Amino acid sequence: MSITANTQKKCPQCGKINLPDDNFCKECGFEFKQYKAGDFVIIENLKLSLYGSLTCIFIFIGFMILVSYGVITELGLLSILALLIIWPIILGFLFWASRYLRGLAIDRKFIITDEFIEIIVPHRPYFKINWSEFDSIEITKRESMATIPTGDAIILGPRFVYFKLIFKGVRHEESFEFESGKDFKVRTKKKILTALQQYAEKKGKNFTGWRWKDKKRERKALKE
Repeated sequence: MSITANTQKKCPQCGKINLPDDNFCKECGFEFKQYKAGDFVIIENLKLSLYGSLTCIFIFIGFMILVSYGVITELGLLSILALLIIWPIILGFLFWASRYLRGLAIDRKFIITDEFIEIIVPHRPYFKINWSEFDSIEITKRESMATIPTGDAIILGPRFVYFKLIFKGVRHEESFEFESGKDFKVRTKKKILTALQQYAEKKGKNFTGWRWKDKKRERKALKE
């Protein structure tokens, strides 16, 4: 996603076509002057995911309230024991969900220019590195299972996928890890990793991806 037209400006945030002299997008207000033609610019938020998740949570809570009412109606005093099991789990889930969904409506940015790489994600440390500060980029992937605390135990939740960008220099290295699907959309993650590889090749930097075929290509290059 980039600003590439000479006679028109396509907004990298909403896709609206603007006039060459426009400094701001007429549709969403994106400011053009901070980037130039050829820059890779991702600016997005996950409001739709947030609204969808909140809708599901409200439906879930309503369902559990109906279940609790049914338990009380059928079991009377014995229902207290059942509710002491059910509601700590529900409250633990709500606590976990409130932390996980925090920041989804805030814009996150991934910017690659000929001078630097800049990453801005809500609730994560600001990251910026110049191309002159490193010699290679390595991508690693890890998966983890979320845990949802309850009053009596810990319940395993959904699986999450993380990608770590490691920028290695002669004397030091820096890294930034983001979660696919939360920090950036899944399809955006693919664009980001592809753009990093393309820019790395353009700048003469080594690039190692996380996929098996990338590792195979690296081993082949070392043998040669």
